[in-house]
Amino acid sequence: MNFIIFSAQYLPTVGGVERYTNSLAKELIKNGHKVTVVTSYLDNLPMSEKDTDGIDIYRIPVKWIMNNRFSIPIINKDFKQIQNKLKLKKFDFAIIQTKFYLNSAWASHFCKKQKIPSIVIEHGTAHLIRNGVVGILGSMYEHICAKYIYHNCKNFYGVSLACCQWLSHFGIKAKGCLYNAVDTSQIYNTAILGEKSLKEKIDFSNKINICFSGRFIEEKGVINLAKAFSQINKSYPNTQLIMAGDGPLLQQIRDMNIQNVVLTGKLPYEESLALLKNSDIFCLPTFSEGFSTSVLEAAALNCYIITTSTGGSPQLIKDKNYGTIIPSMKTDDIVIALTDILNNQNRIPVCTKNTYNNLANNFTWEKVSQDFLEICNKQKESI
Repeated sequence: MNFIIFSAQYLPTVGGVERYTNSLAKELIKNGHKVTVVTSYLDNLPMSEKDTDGIDIYRIPVKWIMNNRFSIPIINKDFKQIQNKLKLKKFDFAIIQTKFYLNSAWASHFCKKQKIPSIVIEHGTAHLIRNGVVGILGSMYEHICAKYIYHNCKNFYGVSLACCQWLSHFGIKAKGCLYNAVDTSQIYNTAILGEKSLKEKIDFSNKINICFSGRFIEEKGVINLAKAFSQINKSYPNTQLIMAGDGPLLQQIRDMNIQNVVLTGKLPYEESLALLKNSDIFCLPTFSEGFSTSVLEAAALNCYIITTSTGGSPQLIKDKNYGTIIPSMKTDDIVIALTDILNNQNRIPVCTKNTYNNLANNFTWEKVSQDFLEICNKQKESI
Protein backbone atom coordinates (compact mmCIF):
# COMPACT_ATOMS: atom_id res chain seq x y z
CA MET A 1 0.00 0.00 0.00
CA ASN A 2 0.98 3.61 -0.49
CA PHE A 3 0.76 5.69 2.71
CA ILE A 4 1.11 9.40 3.38
CA ILE A 5 1.85 10.78 6.84
CA PHE A 6 1.38 14.48 7.60
CA SER A 7 3.58 15.61 10.50
CA ALA A 8 4.08 19.36 11.08
CA GLN A 9 7.48 18.65 12.61
CA TYR A 10 9.84 15.86 11.63
CA LEU A 11 13.47 14.81 11.84
CA PRO A 12 16.07 16.23 12.29
CA THR A 13 13.88 18.01 14.86
CA VAL A 14 13.75 15.53 17.75
CA GLY A 15 10.52 14.96 19.66
CA GLY A 16 7.85 12.39 20.37
CA VAL A 17 5.71 13.05 17.27
CA GLU A 18 8.78 13.19 15.03
CA ARG A 19 10.10 9.85 16.27
CA TYR A 20 6.63 8.28 16.12
CA THR A 21 6.27 9.31 12.48
CA ASN A 22 9.73 8.09 11.51
CA SER A 23 9.49 4.79 13.40
CA LEU A 24 6.06 3.87 12.04
CA ALA A 25 7.14 4.82 8.51
CA LYS A 26 10.22 2.59 8.73
CA GLU A 27 8.17 -0.34 10.07
CA LEU A 28 5.66 -0.01 7.23
CA ILE A 29 8.46 0.13 4.65
CA LYS A 30 10.04 -2.95 6.24
CA ASN A 31 6.77 -4.74 5.56
CA GLY A 32 6.77 -3.84 1.87
CA HIS A 33 4.70 -0.64 1.85
CA LYS A 34 5.53 2.82 0.47
CA VAL A 35 5.54 5.86 2.75
CA THR A 36 5.62 9.60 2.07
CA VAL A 37 6.05 12.09 4.93
CA VAL A 38 4.84 15.67 4.46
CA THR A 39 6.29 18.12 6.96
CA SER A 40 7.43 21.73 7.40
CA TYR A 41 10.42 23.23 5.68
CA LEU A 42 13.62 23.74 7.68
CA ASP A 43 16.58 25.84 6.59
CA ASN A 44 19.34 24.06 4.67
CA LEU A 45 17.17 21.02 3.87
CA PRO A 46 15.78 20.17 0.41
CA MET A 47 12.10 20.71 -0.36
CA SER A 48 11.89 17.02 -1.28
CA GLU A 49 14.11 13.95 -0.95
CA LYS A 50 14.16 10.19 -0.41
CA ASP A 51 16.03 9.34 2.80
CA THR A 52 18.25 6.33 3.47
CA ASP A 53 15.28 4.35 4.86
CA GLY A 54 13.32 4.79 1.62
CA ILE A 55 10.91 7.41 3.00
CA ASP A 56 9.86 10.12 0.52
CA ILE A 57 9.91 13.47 2.31
CA TYR A 58 8.23 16.68 1.18
CA ARG A 59 8.72 19.92 3.11
CA ILE A 60 6.12 22.61 2.57
CA PRO A 61 7.07 26.28 3.04
CA VAL A 62 6.06 27.64 6.46
CA LYS A 63 6.58 30.52 8.84
CA TRP A 64 7.82 29.39 12.26
CA ILE A 65 6.59 31.04 15.47
CA MET A 66 6.70 30.28 19.23
CA ASN A 67 10.44 29.45 19.20
CA ASN A 68 9.96 27.09 16.24
CA ARG A 69 7.28 25.07 18.03
CA PHE A 70 4.45 26.05 15.66
CA SER A 71 4.38 26.38 11.88
CA ILE A 72 2.05 28.33 9.59
CA PRO A 73 1.92 27.08 5.96
CA ILE A 74 2.75 29.64 3.30
CA ILE A 75 0.61 29.17 0.19
CA ASN A 76 3.07 30.11 -2.54
CA LYS A 77 4.45 28.63 -5.76
CA ASP A 78 6.57 26.02 -3.95
CA PHE A 79 3.59 24.95 -1.81
CA LYS A 80 1.39 24.50 -4.87
CA GLN A 81 4.06 22.53 -6.70
CA ILE A 82 4.37 20.10 -3.79
CA GLN A 83 0.60 19.81 -3.49
CA ASN A 84 0.32 19.00 -7.20
CA LYS A 85 3.04 16.35 -6.91
CA LEU A 86 1.18 14.73 -4.01
CA LYS A 87 -2.04 14.64 -6.02
CA LEU A 88 -0.29 12.49 -8.62
CA LYS A 89 0.97 9.85 -6.16
CA LYS A 90 -2.40 8.08 -5.63
CA PHE A 91 -2.21 7.36 -1.92
CA ASP A 92 -4.22 4.51 -0.38
CA PHE A 93 -4.36 5.86 3.18
CA ALA A 94 -3.28 8.88 5.23
CA ILE A 95 -2.21 9.60 8.81
CA ILE A 96 -2.53 13.15 10.15
CA GLN A 97 -0.40 13.74 13.25
CA THR A 98 -2.11 15.84 15.95
CA LYS A 99 -5.13 18.11 15.65
CA PHE A 100 -3.85 21.58 16.49
CA TYR A 101 -1.46 22.40 13.65
CA LEU A 102 -2.57 24.41 10.63
CA ASN A 103 -0.58 21.82 8.65
CA SER A 104 -3.04 19.21 9.97
CA ALA A 105 -6.04 21.35 9.00
CA TRP A 106 -4.69 21.63 5.46
CA ALA A 107 -3.91 17.89 5.43
CA SER A 108 -7.47 16.99 6.42
CA HIS A 109 -8.82 19.20 3.62
CA PHE A 110 -6.37 17.71 1.11
CA CYS A 111 -7.33 14.14 2.02
CA LYS A 112 -11.04 14.90 1.81
CA LYS A 113 -10.70 16.56 -1.60
CA GLN A 114 -8.52 13.73 -2.93
CA LYS A 115 -10.79 11.09 -1.34
CA ILE A 116 -7.93 9.53 0.60
CA PRO A 117 -9.14 7.54 3.64
CA SER A 118 -7.48 9.03 6.70
CA ILE A 119 -7.10 8.98 10.46
CA VAL A 120 -5.90 11.61 12.94
CA ILE A 121 -3.54 10.49 15.72
CA GLU A 122 -3.59 12.69 18.83
CA HIS A 123 -0.41 13.04 20.91
CA GLY A 124 -1.44 15.62 23.50
CA THR A 125 -3.20 15.70 26.87
CA ALA A 126 -3.32 19.47 27.49
CA HIS A 127 -3.57 22.75 25.65
CA LEU A 128 -0.38 23.94 23.99
CA ILE A 129 -0.46 27.21 26.00
CA ARG A 130 -1.98 27.04 29.48
CA ASN A 131 -1.91 30.46 31.12
CA GLY A 132 -3.02 34.06 30.66
CA VAL A 133 -4.74 35.79 27.77
CA VAL A 134 -2.47 34.03 25.27
CA GLY A 135 -3.58 30.71 26.79
CA ILE A 136 -7.26 31.62 26.37
CA LEU A 137 -6.72 32.66 22.75
CA GLY A 138 -4.65 29.54 22.11
CA SER A 139 -7.40 27.36 23.57
CA MET A 140 -9.98 29.02 21.32
CA TYR A 141 -7.76 28.41 18.30
CA GLU A 142 -7.26 24.73 19.20
CA HIS A 143 -11.02 24.18 19.48
CA ILE A 144 -11.65 25.82 16.11
CA CYS A 145 -8.84 23.86 14.43
CA ALA A 146 -10.01 20.56 15.97
CA LYS A 147 -13.58 21.23 14.84
CA TYR A 148 -12.43 21.92 11.27
CA ILE A 149 -10.29 18.77 11.12
CA TYR A 150 -13.12 16.69 12.58
CA HIS A 151 -15.42 18.08 9.87
CA ASN A 152 -13.04 16.57 7.30
CA CYS A 153 -12.05 13.39 9.15
CA LYS A 154 -14.09 11.60 11.82
CA ASN A 155 -11.52 8.91 12.61
CA PHE A 156 -9.43 9.94 15.63
CA TYR A 157 -7.04 7.78 17.65
CA GLY A 158 -4.74 8.52 20.60
CA VAL A 159 -1.22 7.37 21.42
CA SER A 160 -2.54 6.57 24.90
CA LEU A 161 -5.85 6.30 26.74
CA ALA A 162 -5.16 9.73 28.22
CA CYS A 163 -4.96 11.20 24.71
CA CYS A 164 -8.30 9.59 23.87
CA GLN A 165 -9.80 11.15 26.99
CA TRP A 166 -8.33 14.54 26.04
CA LEU A 167 -10.09 14.36 22.67
CA SER A 168 -13.44 14.26 24.49
CA HIS A 169 -12.63 17.79 25.71
CA PHE A 170 -13.14 18.82 22.07
CA GLY A 171 -16.30 16.78 21.65
CA ILE A 172 -14.44 14.06 19.75
CA LYS A 173 -14.87 10.39 20.61
CA ALA A 174 -11.69 8.48 19.86
CA LYS A 175 -12.00 5.16 18.08
CA GLY A 176 -9.07 3.58 19.90
CA CYS A 177 -5.34 3.73 20.58
CA LEU A 178 -2.34 3.51 18.31
CA TYR A 179 0.20 3.56 21.10
CA ASN A 180 3.56 5.22 21.10
CA ALA A 181 6.19 2.50 20.93
CA VAL A 182 9.86 1.60 20.60
CA ASP A 183 12.09 -0.98 18.95
CA THR A 184 13.81 -2.55 21.97
CA SER A 185 16.74 -4.12 20.12
CA GLN A 186 17.44 -0.96 18.13
CA ILE A 187 17.42 1.15 21.30
CA TYR A 188 19.85 -1.20 23.05
CA ASN A 189 22.22 -1.31 20.07
CA THR A 190 22.11 2.48 19.71
CA ALA A 191 22.87 2.89 23.42
CA ILE A 192 25.94 0.68 23.03
CA LEU A 193 27.20 2.97 20.24
CA GLY A 194 27.06 6.02 22.52
CA GLU A 195 28.44 4.41 25.67
CA LYS A 196 32.17 4.97 25.16
CA SER A 197 31.92 8.69 24.34
CA LEU A 198 29.44 9.30 27.17
CA LYS A 199 31.66 7.66 29.77
CA GLU A 200 34.44 10.02 28.74
CA LYS A 201 32.16 12.85 29.93
CA ILE A 202 30.48 11.32 32.99
CA ASP A 203 31.74 9.10 35.81
CA PHE A 204 28.98 6.59 36.64
CA SER A 205 31.07 4.39 38.94
CA ASN A 206 30.32 3.85 42.65
CA LYS A 207 27.21 6.02 42.50
CA ILE A 208 23.45 5.61 42.34
CA ASN A 209 22.72 7.41 39.11
CA ILE A 210 19.43 9.26 38.68
CA CYS A 211 18.81 10.81 35.28
CA PHE A 212 16.53 13.13 33.33
CA SER A 213 16.56 13.55 29.56
CA GLY A 214 14.44 16.09 27.72
CA ARG A 215 13.75 19.78 27.23
CA PHE A 216 14.36 22.11 30.16
CA ILE A 217 10.88 23.60 30.19
CA GLU A 218 8.26 24.09 32.88
CA GLU A 219 6.10 21.23 31.62
CA LYS A 220 8.85 18.69 32.35
CA GLY A 221 9.18 19.61 36.04
CA VAL A 222 12.94 20.10 35.83
CA ILE A 223 13.17 22.81 38.52
CA ASN A 224 11.22 20.70 41.02
CA LEU A 225 13.37 17.67 40.22
CA ALA A 226 16.55 19.65 40.90
CA LYS A 227 15.13 20.97 44.19
CA ALA A 228 14.05 17.46 45.23
CA PHE A 229 17.50 16.06 44.51
CA SER A 230 19.18 18.80 46.54
CA GLN A 231 17.14 17.59 49.52
CA ILE A 232 17.70 13.83 49.17
CA ASN A 233 21.38 14.16 48.30
CA LYS A 234 22.07 15.29 51.86
CA SER A 235 20.89 11.90 53.16
CA TYR A 236 22.23 9.91 50.19
CA PRO A 237 25.56 11.54 49.27
CA ASN A 238 26.43 8.67 46.91
CA THR A 239 23.62 9.71 44.54
CA GLN A 240 24.20 11.66 41.34
CA LEU A 241 21.61 13.47 39.21
CA ILE A 242 22.48 13.70 35.52
CA MET A 243 20.27 16.07 33.54
CA ALA A 244 20.60 15.94 29.76
CA GLY A 245 19.03 18.42 27.36
CA ASP A 246 18.63 22.14 26.86
CA GLY A 247 15.93 24.77 27.02
CA PRO A 248 14.99 28.05 28.70
CA LEU A 249 15.33 26.69 32.27
CA LEU A 250 18.82 25.25 31.88
CA GLN A 251 20.59 28.39 33.09
CA GLN A 252 18.28 28.63 36.12
CA ILE A 253 19.26 25.11 37.18
CA ARG A 254 22.90 25.86 36.51
CA ASP A 255 22.65 28.91 38.77
CA MET A 256 21.24 26.74 41.58
CA ASN A 257 24.71 25.15 41.80
CA ILE A 258 23.50 21.92 43.43
CA GLN A 259 26.14 19.44 44.52
CA ASN A 260 26.32 16.17 42.52
CA VAL A 261 24.14 17.50 39.68
CA VAL A 262 25.70 16.99 36.25
CA LEU A 263 24.32 19.12 33.40
CA THR A 264 25.38 17.63 30.07
CA GLY A 265 23.59 19.95 27.67
CA LYS A 266 21.96 18.38 24.64
CA LEU A 267 23.45 14.95 23.93
CA PRO A 268 23.60 13.08 20.62
CA TYR A 269 20.79 10.52 20.46
CA GLU A 270 23.06 7.52 21.01
CA GLU A 271 24.56 9.16 24.11
CA SER A 272 21.12 10.04 25.52
CA LEU A 273 20.24 6.34 25.28
CA ALA A 274 23.60 5.37 26.80
CA LEU A 275 22.71 7.67 29.70
CA LEU A 276 19.57 5.64 30.35
CA LYS A 277 21.47 2.37 30.03
CA ASN A 278 24.00 3.46 32.67
CA SER A 279 21.50 5.01 35.10
CA ASP A 280 19.59 3.29 37.87
CA ILE A 281 16.58 5.62 38.03
CA PHE A 282 14.86 7.78 35.39
CA CYS A 283 12.72 10.61 36.73
CA LEU A 284 10.28 12.62 34.59
CA PRO A 285 7.92 14.71 36.77
CA THR A 286 5.98 16.05 33.77
CA PHE A 287 2.44 17.44 33.53
CA SER A 288 2.02 17.35 29.74
CA GLU A 289 2.68 14.18 27.77
CA GLY A 290 0.81 12.01 25.31
CA PHE A 291 2.96 8.94 25.87
CA SER A 292 6.54 9.90 26.64
CA THR A 293 9.09 8.33 24.31
CA SER A 294 11.72 8.90 27.00
CA VAL A 295 9.72 6.76 29.46
CA LEU A 296 9.48 3.96 26.88
CA GLU A 297 13.21 4.19 26.17
CA ALA A 298 13.97 4.09 29.89
CA ALA A 299 11.90 0.92 30.20
CA ALA A 300 13.71 -0.63 27.24
CA LEU A 301 17.05 0.05 28.96
CA ASN A 302 16.02 -1.25 32.38
CA CYS A 303 15.82 2.03 34.27
CA TYR A 304 13.55 2.24 37.28
CA ILE A 305 10.96 4.87 36.31
CA ILE A 306 9.49 7.64 38.45
CA THR A 307 6.94 9.77 36.62
CA THR A 308 3.47 11.28 36.86
CA SER A 309 0.21 9.74 35.65
CA THR A 310 0.22 12.08 32.64
CA GLY A 311 -0.28 10.41 29.28
CA GLY A 312 0.33 6.70 28.79
CA SER A 313 2.71 6.09 31.70
CA PRO A 314 0.08 4.32 33.88
CA GLN A 315 -0.43 1.81 31.06
CA LEU A 316 3.27 0.96 31.14
CA ILE A 317 3.75 1.29 34.92
CA LYS A 318 0.70 -0.59 36.13
CA ASP A 319 1.44 -0.48 39.86
CA LYS A 320 4.30 -0.37 42.39
CA ASN A 321 5.64 -3.66 40.99
CA TYR A 322 6.59 -1.79 37.80
CA GLY A 323 7.78 1.63 38.99
CA THR A 324 6.48 4.73 40.73
CA ILE A 325 3.63 6.97 39.58
CA ILE A 326 3.77 10.17 41.62
CA PRO A 327 0.55 12.13 42.33
CA SER A 328 1.94 15.44 41.07
CA MET A 329 5.10 17.16 39.89
CA LYS A 330 5.51 18.92 43.26
CA THR A 331 8.93 18.82 44.86
CA ASP A 332 7.66 17.01 47.97
CA ASP A 333 6.15 14.20 45.88
CA ILE A 334 9.43 13.73 44.01
CA VAL A 335 11.35 13.65 47.31
CA ILE A 336 9.02 10.96 48.70
CA ALA A 337 9.35 8.81 45.56
CA LEU A 338 13.14 9.07 45.39
CA THR A 339 13.53 8.40 49.11
CA ASP A 340 11.29 5.35 48.90
CA ILE A 341 13.19 3.65 46.08
CA LEU A 342 16.60 4.57 47.55
CA ASN A 343 15.50 2.89 50.79
CA ASN A 344 14.24 -0.16 48.88
CA GLN A 345 16.77 -0.67 46.09
CA ASN A 346 16.08 -4.41 46.06
CA ARG A 347 12.83 -3.55 44.22
CA ILE A 348 14.66 -2.10 41.22
CA PRO A 349 15.55 -5.37 39.37
CA VAL A 350 12.04 -6.82 39.83
CA CYS A 351 10.28 -3.65 38.72
CA THR A 352 12.49 -3.04 35.70
CA LYS A 353 11.98 -6.64 34.53
CA ASN A 354 8.20 -6.36 34.84
CA THR A 355 8.15 -3.04 33.00
CA TYR A 356 10.38 -4.35 30.22
CA ASN A 357 8.11 -7.36 29.69
CA ASN A 358 5.04 -5.12 29.54
CA LEU A 359 6.83 -2.94 27.00
CA ALA A 360 7.94 -5.87 24.85
CA ASN A 361 4.45 -7.36 24.77
CA ASN A 362 2.42 -4.22 24.10
CA PHE A 363 4.43 -1.18 23.00
CA THR A 364 6.60 -2.15 20.03
CA TRP A 365 6.47 -0.78 16.49
CA GLU A 366 5.82 -4.24 15.12
CA LYS A 367 2.60 -4.45 17.13
CA VAL A 368 1.54 -0.86 16.46
CA SER A 369 2.05 -1.24 12.70
CA GLN A 370 -0.06 -4.42 12.74
CA ASP A 371 -2.81 -2.58 14.65
CA PHE A 372 -2.63 0.31 12.18
CA LEU A 373 -2.89 -1.97 9.14
CA GLU A 374 -5.96 -3.65 10.64
CA ILE A 375 -7.58 -0.23 11.15
CA CYS A 376 -6.61 0.77 7.63
CA ASN A 377 -8.09 -2.35 6.03
CA LYS A 378 -11.33 -2.16 8.03
CA GLN A 379 -11.80 1.51 7.19
CA LYS A 380 -11.17 0.92 3.47
CA GLU A 381 -13.62 -2.01 3.46
CA SER A 382 -16.33 0.18 4.98
CA ILE A 383 -16.09 2.80 2.20
